[in-house]
Amino acid sequence: MTESHQDDHELVRQFQAGNERAFNDLVLRHRKRIHAVATGLLGSADDAEDVAQEVFLKAYSALQEFRGDAQVYTWFYRICVNLCLNRLRQRKVRSFFGLDDLKNTLPDTRQPDDDIENLELSARARRAIAELPDKQRAVFIMRHFDGLPHAEIARIMNRDEGTIKANYFQAVRKLRAKLGPYVEGKD
Repeated sequence: MTESHQDDHELVRQFQAGNERAFNDLVLRHRKRIHAVATGLLGSADDAEDVAQEVFLKAYSALQEFRGDAQVYTWFYRICVNLCLNRLRQRKVRSFFGLDDLKNTLPDTRQPDDDIENLELSARARRAIAELPDKQRAVFIMRHFDGLPHAEIARIMNRDEGTIKANYFQAVRKLRAKLGPYVEGKD
């Protein structure tokens, strides 16, 4: 267990013993990463801010029962992913097709010196990722952009590791099919 994880568990113990400041320390430690995850999944900084606040409200309510079986950040991450998936499902109910509100799912990563070709590829990639089914998109983002191993993603999403690997494989296959011709210069 790394020092950060030990510190997290110590902060949880302090909170459970009545030290409210310990929870604030946990929030300060993890809020940027949770916000980034929510932004990546929802494509909106405003929606991500709402979800991040909801993550920490839920965590605050449940932290007294936190047993420490998982890392604290993994637990926050799981709450965040579940809330984002719920929000995406709600969007789909409101708009029959669901994809209209999912444009630009990933935060804009353009640099001022990027050339037009890279900007176009980035936009195409964001659109292609936005069109993935919700669970495949979540798995792809966690694996590809956050660098999480399949086993960790499985714990976060409360799914079998084989299911996570299949979701990731399907996401990559779909992205290659959509982006392959453009990347290979055939578009």
